[in-house]
Amino acid sequence: MLVITAGGTARADDSAAEEAEALFREGKQLMAEKRYAEACSKFAESHRLDPGGGTILNLARCHEAEGKTATAYRELGEALAWARTDARPDRAEIAHERLEALEDKLARLVVVLGPGARAAGMVIERDGAPIAEASLGDPAPVDPGEHVVVATADGKEPFRTTVRVAPGARITVVVPALAPSRGPSGARIAAHVTAGLSAVALGAGAFFGIRALVKENEARAQCQGSVCPDAASFGVAEEGRTAARIANVTLGAGAICLVTSATLYWVSRSKSPSEPRASIAIAPSAGSGATLLLGGTF
Repeated sequence: MLVITAGGTARADDSAAEEAEALFREGKQLMAEKRYAEACSKFAESHRLDPGGGTILNLARCHEAEGKTATAYRELGEALAWARTDARPDRAEIAHERLEALEDKLARLVVVLGPGARAAGMVIERDGAPIAEASLGDPAPVDPGEHVVVATADGKEPFRTTVRVAPGARITVVVPALAPSRGPSGARIAAHVTAGLSAVALGAGAFFGIRALVKENEARAQCQGSVCPDAASFGVAEEGRTAARIANVTLGAGAICLVTSATLYWVSRSKSPSEPRASIAIAPSAGSGATLLLGGTF
């Protein structure tokens, strides 16, 4: 494989340039050993430290060898611009040749809006990056593999689908009309309320339970069985009995609220609408192959 030497018109500071050169040499060695993933990371870091036309061209060739055709295609475009700026026709020729060779191998992902899908505040993302409205319908080059398309809008349930794009394939994702936001159901709200009541009741029960034990120990020290020598010691014993009754009531109420909360939460989940599902269909494309269409149903 042809390997281009590093270098560019602008230089970074000496230490960064030296580190970049060392990384570049490591990348070349790894490329020769066909350890492409490691080589690409070396070239990428070298280019970050000391950008250069030779480095970006090597990085593009590395990503091409790794199978990341769209990434390589984008970097080849950068390398071509570098070569023209640096007056390096040799590099420009290599970049141009590889761009032409990759053109027909690119996997492409098209995202379009289905009927009635347009909504206020809509944001559509591909792999976490927003897609400009003007770019909807454009066949964007993507690396082969899995890609995630997400659509959100004000007051709407989000749409999300994951597609796997094969090398050279063209896939169209149709964003459907988004369903209105469900919001929390009555059962879910009641579950949260009863859970809060349960926490309060159990906390109070624990407090009065501990107080009952403390007063019981004090009463035992002052009284003989149920007979207390004076009104003060009798009052201590009575406080313990009262605290025990309150503890029993609040702990029981807390347990009932806890069971009720769990039941309501389970009911709210079982009644919630199912998640949107992606539907797949094959349709003829304008090119020589077929287009894989993905939409969604709610």
